[in-house]
Amino acid sequence: MVKAKQYAAVDIAKYVSALLVVAIHTYPFLEISETFNTLFIAIVCRLAVPFFFVSSGYFLFRKLNGTKKQNLNRLKKYLWRLISLYLVWTVIYIPYTIWNYMSEGFSLISLAGWIRDFFLNGSYYHLWFLPALITGTLIVYLIGEKKRISKVVFISMILYFIGYLINVYAPIWQSLPYVSIVYGFFTKTLVTARDGFFFAPIFIALGAYMAKMPRPKLKASCVGFAASFLLLIIEVMTYYSLGILQDLSCMFLSLVPTTYFLMNLLLDVKMEYKPVYGDLRKDSTLIYVSHILFARLLLLVLPEAHLVVYLATLAFSSMFAFLVIRYRKQIPWLKYLM
Repeated sequence: MVKAKQYAAVDIAKYVSALLVVAIHTYPFLEISETFNTLFIAIVCRLAVPFFFVSSGYFLFRKLNGTKKQNLNRLKKYLWRLISLYLVWTVIYIPYTIWNYMSEGFSLISLAGWIRDFFLNGSYYHLWFLPALITGTLIVYLIGEKKRISKVVFISMILYFIGYLINVYAPIWQSLPYVSIVYGFFTKTLVTARDGFFFAPIFIALGAYMAKMPRPKLKASCVGFAASFLLLIIEVMTYYSLGILQDLSCMFLSLVPTTYFLMNLLLDVKMEYKPVYGDLRKDSTLIYVSHILFARLLLLVLPEAHLVVYLATLAFSSMFAFLVIRYRKQIPWLKYLM
């Protein structure tokens, strides 16, 4: 019962994180204030995906406490579930992929780009989270087989720092004569550092660290989160004032401690567990994977009403999630959507 109380707050946070991801893709405050919209997404919404990574890492690696064979079997089961989910939603988004090709023009180069993206950056743009989670989990697990968890975190942080330099300082690299050539080669081959190699491992490793090592007390987590979040605000405002904050800027240094303390804080929140929290956890997955189905169409119909698009996208994706959860027992194949 204690564990259920601890995890209730995490389930609620996952649901809120899904709502924040929808905001990233719909720009809800764009007509109200472009500056506020940019900063809200960069400071608040960009916490969502790292939180998904760190919570996934925590709940997976706390289960990997058996023999090497048992752990490997649990890992395979976990990864197969992610792969299945990714393949199912890749198929669902094929009409949208074709739509993109019809709009932009089809070529062998674009097909090769889609194949590359399928493995590295997502078969459709918001699905990048799934291959990143798969790749990042494998990296953390394989390094963890040879190194202590503290070393895994250290190596993952180095990867993240490299990605941070690539992601946040992109406008600077693009403006430098020779560096721009190297940067251009990187973007044409790997496209982005926001992937399973540079972005995901540190947050998954932090989740694994929390699962294996003693965690800070609630008060320390609250203070750590408040201080880290303040640093995140200062960091993002600095990039904004320097004119280098872009739509895809997301690998901020302060995200690492902020997400770490946030997860620790939520694990220690004592709440009476209710079944609805489990439904919220399932809702978060379904809203994440499905919301672009609705947002893409709504943005076409209401291109200058982003707040309406955001609310409507939430309504449609939430209804979709409700129906899947409601009828998953009567229609067994619905379980593959979540």
